[in-house]
Amino acid sequence: MEKKATKIIQIAKLLAPIISSRDIIAVLKKKIITAKSSLIELDFSSVEFISRSAAHEFILMKEDLRNKKEITIVNANDSVVQMLRIVAANRIAPKMQKPKFNPKKVDIKFLYNKFSI
Repeated sequence: MEKKATKIIQIAKLLAPIISSRDIIAVLKKKIITAKSSLIELDFSSVEFISRSAAHEFILMKEDLRNKKEITIVNANDSVVQMLRIVAANRIAPKMQKPKFNPKKVDIKFLYNKFSI
């Protein structure tokens, strides 16, 4: 069995220690796609924070590339891991349906007669 080389991407160096925008994930996606290896290790050491929107975009990117690249996350601090878990769980959980608005038709003359003084 041939051992494949793993491409390690330092997230803090590539993006920033604070990842707060969806747009920045496109830079990461491009880096992953252009990597020659199919095994990608994302090193989150020195990443202090990831916003909910950036985490959501990250999860979408990871899902989009799951058949092309094997992506693993290493050295992520607790707050980053927690945000990624929350966002991933929200994508899996069924959405609650909003109650349907069902207005009743009322004749305006009825309202006038009822509330007139």
